[in-house]
Amino acid sequence: MQTLADQCAWLTGTRCLGPAQVLEVDQEMGRVRLRLAGSDDDLGVWACVAMTGCHELAKGDTALVIGEDPGDLYVIGLLNKRQGPTSSSKRLTLGSGAYAQAAEPRGEQTIQVFSKQNELLFEYDEENRRARVNMASGDLEFVTQNGNIAFRSEREIAIHGQAVRITSPATVRLGITDAIGKIRSALTLDPRRMKLSSPEVGILAERGDFAVDEAIYTGSHLLGKIGCAKLIVDKLETMAVSVIEKARNVYRTVEQLSQLKAGRVRTLVASTFYFRTRKAFIHSEEDYKIKAEKIHLG
Repeated sequence: MQTLADQCAWLTGTRCLGPAQVLEVDQEMGRVRLRLAGSDDDLGVWACVAMTGCHELAKGDTALVIGEDPGDLYVIGLLNKRQGPTSSSKRLTLGSGAYAQAAEPRGEQTIQVFSKQNELLFEYDEENRRARVNMASGDLEFVTQNGNIAFRSEREIAIHGQAVRITSPATVRLGITDAIGKIRSALTLDPRRMKLSSPEVGILAERGDFAVDEAIYTGSHLLGKIGCAKLIVDKLETMAVSVIEKARNVYRTVEQLSQLKAGRVRTLVASTFYFRTRKAFIHSEEDYKIKAEKIHLG
């Protein structure tokens, strides 16, 4: 009489076919860690799940394993489901195939929601007090027709994505509060204005390009340290109570008229005063005095 291995050619080349105990389930990778029958290795070996879904397997179950060698194994069935006095499982299935499953294995209490493709969508672990929404494919939306959406956390809220976009038809505001809840630093965006308020603002960049039609600066002190500056304006007007300028060399070129109007003018030259012009006119309504050790005319 022919055996099953003689009838199926693929079984004759199979080195491993038999039961194995499930040690760990990796639902994201679709694999399980197993202890093969007759093996004392507590680390076990990993095997791919070649059945409906690894969510049907749990720690302590007995699975049917097939493969060429311990490094290339596949789970093709469930032989025995571990039973315990405190273990239970409940499932609610929709007509489309999506289902929710509540499991209470020993030491664990979880609620899981799966799609009809056996993709894990939501999981709540009561023991670790952790909830996770998982979308292997498709989009995730939070929608409220008449209300607010609030994310509150006593610790960090992190948003990671290839692109992050925040839009609003009214106002977008980012703020930092102090210990009593008062906003200290804030960035406010509305359809016609962007406002930045903070006790201190720092900007660091290799290059900046600013195009502003009108700018107003109001402050008590302004300090600028620049290696090289070039300013091109049609009209420059400066009003100040006192102007103090210090420079090593000053070169000024005026194509047409240079006019100075002052109550008094005093010029102090440490070395040489050189004055050269094509024509010179000096008009004094009262006295005009020249004092020097020598005066040369002509």
